[in-house]
Amino acid sequence: MKKVLSFISVLFLLIQASCVNDKYIPEVVNNRCDTTYYSRVIKPIIVTNCTVSGCHDGRSTLHNFNNYIEVKEEVEEIEDGESSFLHRIKLPLNAPGHMPVGYIMSPSDIQLIEDWINSGYEGC
Repeated sequence: MKKVLSFISVLFLLIQASCVNDKYIPEVVNNRCDTTYYSRVIKPIIVTNCTVSGCHDGRSTLHNFNNYIEVKEEVEEIEDGESSFLHRIKLPLNAPGHMPVGYIMSPSDIQLIEDWINSGYEGC
């Protein structure tokens, strides 16, 4: 009985240790992206800051940021060598074209979006 418990303990430790350095690697299945990272990290930022009523909520003529494809299309547009989306959220509050209207996104949220863009849209 002691040997069985020892074996199970060692096996458990080996399994646990093998998972310590796992890194999320997006899978592409049938040429479709695994948007887990986007859904978990980026989308909540976009929804909180951009999909308020009358803005990018899918009810106006502006891009529908509830839709991953439209968000990705918007961030892929380049202005002055940078994503126009990223450029606009980095502008000073009173600058023409600043988004979101009326306030500044947190620096950590802007950095997460910038990292996502620079990673080639991690998760996709």
